[in-house]
Amino acid sequence: MADRERTPLIRAGSRPERSSYSGLPTRRSESGRFADFSISSGGGSWNRRINEYMQSPPSSAGLSSSLGSVNTSRRKRSEISISEEGGRRPYHYRSQNSIAEGTPLVGQLDADPVEAAHYRRYQYYTRLQNQTGVNLDLLNIPDHVVPASFYTIHLPGIPAAGKQSSIVTIFSLWNTMLGTSLLSMPWALQQSGVLMGMFLTVFISGISLYTAYRILQTYAVYSRTQKISEFGDLCGVVLGKWAEFLATAFSILAILGAAIVYWVLMSNFLYNTVLYAYDSSQGVNMSDSGVYCPSNLSIETPASALLFGSSPDEDDSWNMSFDDIWGQYTTVPLFLIIILFPIVNLKSATFFTKFNSLGTISILFILSSVLYRCYWWGLHAEFRDDTSPEYIPLFNSSFPSMSGILALGLFIHNAIITIMANNRNQENNGRDMSIAYFLVAATYLLIGTAFYIAFPLPKECIEDNLLNNFKQHDVLTVAAKVFLFFQMTSVFPLIMYLLRISVLYPIFREIWPGLKYVVLLNTVIIIVCVCFAIFMPKIGTIIRYSGAACGMSMIFTLPVLVHLASSKRNGDLSWTSIILHTLIIVVGGANFIAQFFI
Repeated sequence: MADRERTPLIRAGSRPERSSYSGLPTRRSESGRFADFSISSGGGSWNRRINEYMQSPPSSAGLSSSLGSVNTSRRKRSEISISEEGGRRPYHYRSQNSIAEGTPLVGQLDADPVEAAHYRRYQYYTRLQNQTGVNLDLLNIPDHVVPASFYTIHLPGIPAAGKQSSIVTIFSLWNTMLGTSLLSMPWALQQSGVLMGMFLTVFISGISLYTAYRILQTYAVYSRTQKISEFGDLCGVVLGKWAEFLATAFSILAILGAAIVYWVLMSNFLYNTVLYAYDSSQGVNMSDSGVYCPSNLSIETPASALLFGSSPDEDDSWNMSFDDIWGQYTTVPLFLIIILFPIVNLKSATFFTKFNSLGTISILFILSSVLYRCYWWGLHAEFRDDTSPEYIPLFNSSFPSMSGILALGLFIHNAIITIMANNRNQENNGRDMSIAYFLVAATYLLIGTAFYIAFPLPKECIEDNLLNNFKQHDVLTVAAKVFLFFQMTSVFPLIMYLLRISVLYPIFREIWPGLKYVVLLNTVIIIVCVCFAIFMPKIGTIIRYSGAACGMSMIFTLPVLVHLASSKRNGDLSWTSIILHTLIIVVGGANFIAQFFI
């Protein structure tokens, strides 16, 4: 290195000049021009950077243009990209101070303290990297964040790795939102009335889309200076720790509700599958098919006979029949533990993400089979004569059942950042999300309306699980239950994994704190699921309560508060916006309270 290049950056007894990038030292060359340089996060040395700038100093024209830009442009951070040398380009943070005087420019706003603090921390770690050569991975995503592959479907011929196209992103959102609520949609429409149900579907879909879009907008702003990986992180950054805790708690509640509904349905499907095989082996008449009204039949008493004792004849105490061993509300939820408990305790659930496309296939199978049945049934609707068994009201006072189920059926907000960040074309996020919500709402309305209008029995007979309206030996229904059982068996470990990291990571700061803690947590969750499957096997009631509670927080309240707080910080908040967004919060609260009055 030449002697001239060894000149100290700050001469003794002189005050260092300030550059347009706050906190970065500058150097004046012998010709009197500024030769500013920046810190590289790739571990390059100071001397190498000085040499580069000394060999090709900037022109005076470039200096004057950079000086002029200080007064007219707000601070920006350049995109971090890989340079030809293999390192990252500098993190540009424009100060709003005068280069010559070091004083704030007239008419300029003070720097955002959050961004300034983040930049200072960036400088500190970068200097440590330059000194030690150690990669501190400052901008790495935390280990506890759920990977996008948990929500992404794998379509044939499309690579699963890396960023996904818009079509995969759209169907991933569609596949994730369309869950167990689909089976309850005809019952929900019967509870609300056909016209009111259609209105609620469009209305709540619009609000859900709007609040999800506001989450992405706010994330795009704050992710530039903060490490944000999911909606809970965004709530913590914008609103504080209380909001992050609230988002995590209600996200856990939503996932727990899904786990309970899955256990109830898997018990139902397993029971009917084994019963069909047993009846077939015993030579039972299998010709009965079609629909019936379960509410007109005596339903097996859930669990009371098995768990709290019964009074069979003393001589028959050792002669247990098949029905005593295999009961939908007694023994089957317990038998299900033998199948699922070992796999939910696996350390990694990545293997089960390969079956995400089964969800799409099952939805298409249900859709096609229901439409096939409706075609053969024809229309069975009467809108005027309320004494007719086929009477269809346009409005029912129990409509909050529909809004509660929709709140869970349209809930994607805790995963929206993870899914949309994996979209290859980020500029299309708004369009892709709108298409996905349109498809979800259309699917719900198609299944619900078609089944409700074509159902050939009195509409009060429609069950909260539409498959329960078909007789046990109906071949098409049995095939659907077998397929859905295996599909839900592959999804349930993913649900348990989400619960595991949501509960254990905030406590231990590890995604695998140890087998004993994982087994303990899974045991508690499965006990809760089994109790619901035995004592409260009504998926419509479970969905509407959990959906209304989670929707109140995660759809109607927290996204709105995040948006308002961000608008206030940017100086864009108005009274009109406050009033309109407050109405959204009121709708969410009213929806939750109304569940207790129907």
